[in-house]
Amino acid sequence: MRTQQVRTTGLTAAALVAAITLAGCAASGSGTADGATEDGGYVAPGPSTAEETYPEPEPSSGAARSGMTDPAGDPLSTFALDIDTGSYTRFRDAMTQGYGVDPSEVRTEEFVNYFAQDYPAPEDGLGVTIDAAALPFEPEHRLVRVGIASAPTSTESRPDADIALVVDCSGSMGDDGKIETTKTALRTLVGSLRASDRVAMVCYSTEASVALEPTSVSERGTVLDAIEALYPQDSTNAAAGLALGYDLALQMRTEGRMTRVVLISDGVANVGETDPEGILQRISTEAKSGINLVSVGVGITTYNDYLLEQLADQGDGWHVYIDTAAEAERVFASGLTGSLVVAATDARAQVEFDPAQVSGYRLIGYENRAIADEDFRNDAVDAGEVFAGHTTTALYEVALRDAKAREPFVTATVRYLDESGRAVERTGTLAASDTASSPREASPRLRQDFVVALLTDRLVGGPWSERVSDADLRAEAEGLTAALDGDADVAELVDLVHRATT
Repeated sequence: MRTQQVRTTGLTAAALVAAITLAGCAASGSGTADGATEDGGYVAPGPSTAEETYPEPEPSSGAARSGMTDPAGDPLSTFALDIDTGSYTRFRDAMTQGYGVDPSEVRTEEFVNYFAQDYPAPEDGLGVTIDAAALPFEPEHRLVRVGIASAPTSTESRPDADIALVVDCSGSMGDDGKIETTKTALRTLVGSLRASDRVAMVCYSTEASVALEPTSVSERGTVLDAIEALYPQDSTNAAAGLALGYDLALQMRTEGRMTRVVLISDGVANVGETDPEGILQRISTEAKSGINLVSVGVGITTYNDYLLEQLADQGDGWHVYIDTAAEAERVFASGLTGSLVVAATDARAQVEFDPAQVSGYRLIGYENRAIADEDFRNDAVDAGEVFAGHTTTALYEVALRDAKAREPFVTATVRYLDESGRAVERTGTLAASDTASSPREASPRLRQDFVVALLTDRLVGGPWSERVSDADLRAEAEGLTAALDGDADVAELVDLVHRATT
C-alpha cells in the first residue's frame, strides 16, 4: 500500500544501536532502562467491562469508519513474510504470571503464526491459499485470510547443521529463572540434533568468551556439561557475544552443511566498547551468505522484545520466546528440522483488491513489515525468510460492494527466491460468492484466526473494540472448543481469552 513506502523491518543500524543502548543495564546486569518500568513495560491487569451482544451495525458504515484504505487510490498491499511467534508466547507468559500486556509488543501476525493452519502444503517452495468469512458485527465486511505454507522437509533429508550458540550470561539472567529456562532450551536443542551435527557456544557478560569449541554432537556429554556450567555473571556486551558467535560460525562453516547462529537472551544489553554498528552490519552481511540468526527470548521482566525481534529480522531468521519447558520442546525438538532449513529466501506478498468490488481494506498486523509496492519484484530489496514446514498468515478486513459477485475481488501473489536463487511467484484468488456467511460457517482454522484477531484488537484498542465486547470475544473463543476438539493450543487460547477479558 502506498501509504507505507518503505519496509520498516530492516531498521537502520543506528535505530538498533539506540535500542541496545536504551536497554543498557547496570554493572549487576539487573537494572532497567531510563523510563522503563521494573517489569519491562507490563502492568497488572485491571477489570474489564462486557456487553451481551454485538451492537447493530451502522447503516452504510463503509470503509472510512474503520480507517481502511480505498483501493480506488491504492489497490495494493505489499509486505515481507514473517514466521515469528514470540509475541504470542510473550503474551501467554504475561497472562500466566498475572501481568497485563504492553500493546507495543502485540503483533497479530505472530499470534496467528503460533497456531496450526489448514493450508495444503506445496511440493516445493511456497503455496498460497485464500478464504474469507463475513464479520458478524459488520455483515458487508469480510475477514480475508491469505495463507502461505512452505514445503515440509524431514530429519533424514536435511543437511548436517553447524550451530553457534550465543548465550546471555549477564547478571539480569539470574532473575526469574531465566538461566534455568535457557539451559532447558539448550538441552532440548542438543537432544534434537543428529550425531553428525556440530555445536559451539559463546557465553557473554561484560566480555564474551568461548564456552564450547566446535564439538560434534556425538560427544553429547561434553556439550551438556558446557551447558550445565553456564551461570549469571556481570553486565552485558551483546555485540561482543554476537561477534564471537559469528566468528565461530564461520570457523565451522563447511560446504554442504547448514550454518546457523542461535542467540538466547532477555535482550537487556550494554554494548560496552564494541562497535554496535559493525556487528549489526555483520549480521546482515552474514545472513546474505546463508548464516541465519534465530533469536530466543526468555524472561517476563526486564526484557527487550523490540531488540530481539529486530535482530532476528536483521539476520534473516526468526524470533521465538520460551516461557515453558513445553515451549522449548515445541521449538527445539518437534519443530527443529523445519526451523533450520530455509524453504524460501526474500519472500514477500502483494495482495491486490479490485476497486470495482471493494470499497476499503485493512491489513491486520504486519505493521513493521511493509514494502513499497513498486519494490515487490525488486529482489535487491530485503524481505523475509520462510523455513521448511512453516505457515504464515495475513488477515484483512475488507468492505465489499457486492457480496454475491462471482469475479475475484482479491488476488494474492507471493514472490520468493528458491534455493538456486531463481525468482518464483505463486498466486491465489477469491470471489465474494465463495466466502462463508460467518466465521462459524467457515473453516475451523479461519474461525480460530478470527478469535485471535479479535483478541489482539482488544489488546491494542483497535477499531473493533467498540463493536465487540469482552463477552462477545469470550463467546467466540468458547465456540472453538468443539470446532477444534483435541487441539491443546486452542484450548489454551480459550483460557487466555478469559484471563485477558475478566
